Amino acid sequence: MKILGISASLRNRRFAYKNELIEQIKSIQNLNGIKSFVEEQVKITFDEIENLNKDLSFEEKYKQLKKHKGNRGLSNSEASLVYALWQSYRNDVDIDYLSLSNIFENENKNKLNFFKKKFLSSDAILISGPVYFGDRGSLTQRMIEFINSDKQCIRHVKKIFYAGLAVGAKRNGGQETTLIFQMTDFLNMGAKVVGNGHDTTSQYGGTLVAGDIGKVQGDEYGIRTALSTGENLAKSLKDFNQTHNKNKQEDRRSIKKPKICNVFVMQDNEEEECTKVINSFVKNNRNNNVKFNIFKVYKEKVYRCIACDLCPTSYGDKNNYRCIINNKDDFFKLYHQEIINCDSFIFAAYSGENFYNINSNYQQFIERTRYLRRDDYTMGSKLVTSFIVSEVNSNRNLHIRTLTSLIRHKNILSKPLLVFKNNNTYINIDSVKKNFKNFVKDIENIKSQKEENTYVPIGYEISYKGFLNR
Repeated sequence: MKILGISASLRNRRFAYKNELIEQIKSIQNLNGIKSFVEEQVKITFDEIENLNKDLSFEEKYKQLKKHKGNRGLSNSEASLVYALWQSYRNDVDIDYLSLSNIFENENKNKLNFFKKKFLSSDAILISGPVYFGDRGSLTQRMIEFINSDKQCIRHVKKIFYAGLAVGAKRNGGQETTLIFQMTDFLNMGAKVVGNGHDTTSQYGGTLVAGDIGKVQGDEYGIRTALSTGENLAKSLKDFNQTHNKNKQEDRRSIKKPKICNVFVMQDNEEEECTKVINSFVKNNRNNNVKFNIFKVYKEKVYRCIACDLCPTSYGDKNNYRCIINNKDDFFKLYHQEIINCDSFIFAAYSGENFYNINSNYQQFIERTRYLRRDDYTMGSKLVTSFIVSEVNSNRNLHIRTLTSLIRHKNILSKPLLVFKNNNTYINIDSVKKNFKNFVKDIENIKSQKEENTYVPIGYEISYKGFLNR
């Protein structure tokens, strides 16, 4: 298994085809060592810039730096990537490196072939790049365009995992929106997506602050998110591939206990179209190793989360329901066991152009999963997707909203299943059936046993005191 680290900044310092960066990363044994290495390499970059003629314009300095060999120093994006790759390697996954500035800044056939060879030999990609107006840079965009234009790359991207790091000039500089847009692109291409891990409260990936050259080294929390992303990507990749290889060797008829997939229909119209469509998909499912439980959440009583100061109310056995809302008719109170004792989730909804005949518990449901997230990610480490029946003009992006909520539970995201309806006709049902079948196959390859993850309530002082005293 190999993770390809991709740095997507025009200011990359390691742009040579052959450089020693990966071997240097692999040789470092501890966190202090990797921090010292990054500091040393950042200083090289800074000194090279300082040694240039001060009368040169920024553009002229940029051209001068491009004349260097490209095998020393680090930009902010590269420094962020180094931390994540080092942590991936420390979790027993091989690593590689690629500079996009060397490929797509002045691309030609040989450069594109070099990129393609690297990409096709990877099992996961980890992209680090700058933020531009809350979105990724043009190098990343061009890479995505190329993957989408090459038949071999299109096939391969469906087999890989993706995670991202974003570097902005300030703490709220668009890093999260950049990661969400990037995440959506790779989901749509068929990749599986993960964010950072439980130790940094499971977000969308690494978010780092660095405006000027070398400033990323001072962002301790950002560095933690990069390390966490590298570790989570490596562990998710290993768990999936080990289970996949094990299933290949076993006679499928000998698997007695099927995997469980819970389908929560959180929003539907009066005709219950979303429920009917997904029921038809489940009915036609030929994979006996996966069993589906469908919950009509939109018909249930779902009390709203009140964001209490200590959530969950106590610590202990996860099988015990421990939300402060204790109404007997509440959905989470009634079905806590069924919710947590499964291997996969589908969050489903009908997305209408208006709400004239819509019954919805969507937002209440999403909010109430708070107690499960804070209970050491009880809903986490599962393969998840969204299933949306959408009128063509609804434009509500429910599939994106759903998946960005699910990644906060430290899950593995899969391609959204989006059925479009136009004039009472489902216009893409066959392609969604194919994607649904692939999702069901992948459920078998996710490790069933629950990982030990710890929720650290950063930002909640009262909750943090309760966390420390448990």
